[in-house]
Amino acid sequence: MKRLLLLITIISLIGCKTNENSVDVDTDIVKDSLTDSERLSDSLDKEIISDYDMSMVDKENQTAFKENLVKIEKEHGAQWDFCTCVVKNDSINKAFAQPVSDQTFDKLSDRFDEIDKHCKAFLAQNPNQTPEERIKHEKKVKKCLKAAGIK
Repeated sequence: MKRLLLLITIISLIGCKTNENSVDVDTDIVKDSLTDSERLSDSLDKEIISDYDMSMVDKENQTAFKENLVKIEKEHGAQWDFCTCVVKNDSINKAFAQPVSDQTFDKLSDRFDEIDKHCKAFLAQNPNQTPEERIKHEKKVKKCLKAAGIK
């Protein structure tokens, strides 16, 4: 009986020890994956040429946004941040809303193309598909315009 009890105790201790090790391994895997994500973000930061304000990008979308930003910059060059694009698009929209001569219209069109070239990342920045996302986006736009003294 003593031998059976001793055998059960030893097996229990070995089993508990094995579980502790597997928890440590799982924790290390999680730490490694976080490190990989951080490494990816750091490597993307090195590729980005724009001085983009990442605080305006949703935290859960930052890595995907950075990946898109790198691709966009390769094709269109440095990108302006969210608020700069909001202000410049507001300005060009107001200018187009006024009656203008053909010459002025051509200048505005050229300026619109320049703004569009530098605001490609702005379009990919945050999703605004759901009503909640659209409301959040509108608040960010109003905040930018207010900070620029426009509204």
